[in-house]
Amino acid sequence: MRAEYTKWSFKLLSTFGVFLQLIILDIPRDLYRWLTLSKKDVQGQTIVITGGGSGLGQKMSEILATEYGAKIAVLDINEKGGLDTVSKIEAKGGKAKFWRVDISDAEQMNMVGKGIEAFWVSRIDIVICNAAVLYFSFFMELKKEQLQRAIDVNIVGTVNTIRAFLGRMERENYGQIVCISSIAGWSGDTYGLAYCPTKFAVRGVMECLQMELRDRGLEGIKCTTICPYFARTPMVLSQGMRPTSTWIPFMSVESCSRRIIDAILKEKVLSFMPNYIHLIPLVLRLFGISSNRSLRDYLNCRYEPSPDNALNKSHRRILQPMPDHFETPSIFWWLLIPSALTINFLAFFSPLVLNLPYLSFACHLGQVYPSLLLATNVFALIAHVGEGIYALLLCEGMHFTFACRFKWFLQTFILGFPSLRLLRKYVKEKRLD
Repeated sequence: MRAEYTKWSFKLLSTFGVFLQLIILDIPRDLYRWLTLSKKDVQGQTIVITGGGSGLGQKMSEILATEYGAKIAVLDINEKGGLDTVSKIEAKGGKAKFWRVDISDAEQMNMVGKGIEAFWVSRIDIVICNAAVLYFSFFMELKKEQLQRAIDVNIVGTVNTIRAFLGRMERENYGQIVCISSIAGWSGDTYGLAYCPTKFAVRGVMECLQMELRDRGLEGIKCTTICPYFARTPMVLSQGMRPTSTWIPFMSVESCSRRIIDAILKEKVLSFMPNYIHLIPLVLRLFGISSNRSLRDYLNCRYEPSPDNALNKSHRRILQPMPDHFETPSIFWWLLIPSALTINFLAFFSPLVLNLPYLSFACHLGQVYPSLLLATNVFALIAHVGEGIYALLLCEGMHFTFACRFKWFLQTFILGFPSLRLLRKYVKEKRLD
């Protein structure tokens, strides 16, 4: 049978078969599931949340306990924060208990897992691996201890947490494992050596687990990977960094937590916050390095140090966009060139339209010398497109914003050399400064 796999007849038949499977069965199933997603009821269920002492973990604990009626096991190394979460939940009539644990210690995590089951006298329904540490620094400036701590908590700690509860889930073929990755788990960035690779790894851990459970027939255990953009959590704010972007909001803890809970309760496999940032990994895989750089600049996702950050001077991007500059030629050129181009175009494509006083010569040329008019139209188009592309290259060299580049390209495409001359003059002056 193994030799059969190498035959081209088998490969072709397999290809046709998988297309049929995808088009007739799989895609309709996925579409139906997406259209019919609804939140499951977690009233009275036991939910474990690591990193529940602050930020997203704390807010998710509060919402799930007080609004959805779940029993929350709050896990954190920060005892004060964890107890504060429990107090807030109990004050609103919810049920919660705190366990102090360092998730990077597998033995501690296993003991806590058994303790949670014994305390609630029930199985664990959902495990949310939320705990993480965050360090921002240049590649060569990141301390060895920071890198190791990020690996220990974000990767090893996540695996330890899953393994502490997975055994019973496997025996019962029931439960849900949730991991908070990040959009940084799809796209590395400046300052991200201690964070981005660990979030890549979290996503990899979940994909491995999901495939293993499927191959073992344990599809009663659901896997959910969450990839949010940055939220205003104490973890992020404590670094003195403020993520900014042209399109993606720096989310509030409340907004991000509610989006995550929605994805968890609908048992989504992979979910982004906001939803549209799923385009980022899609683009990364469709385009090459130049396109990715331009699209990254367009999104303008930056994690710049705040002005009052003590590390501001050493942690600053080397390349900063120069101020935009745009100017336009005199009205004379706007009247002359578009009019001349229009007459030239009509003289070839519809010369009779120009059978008017002062324009009859163009009508005559179009009727008698159509080849000449075709050549002049083609030449004008090539020249103006070429000048527009040259203007775009000059704007790229000056690091203008894409909005400014578009204006220069459009103006140069319409007017040609008068616009290009102004841009070249400005570029020359700036380079001499």
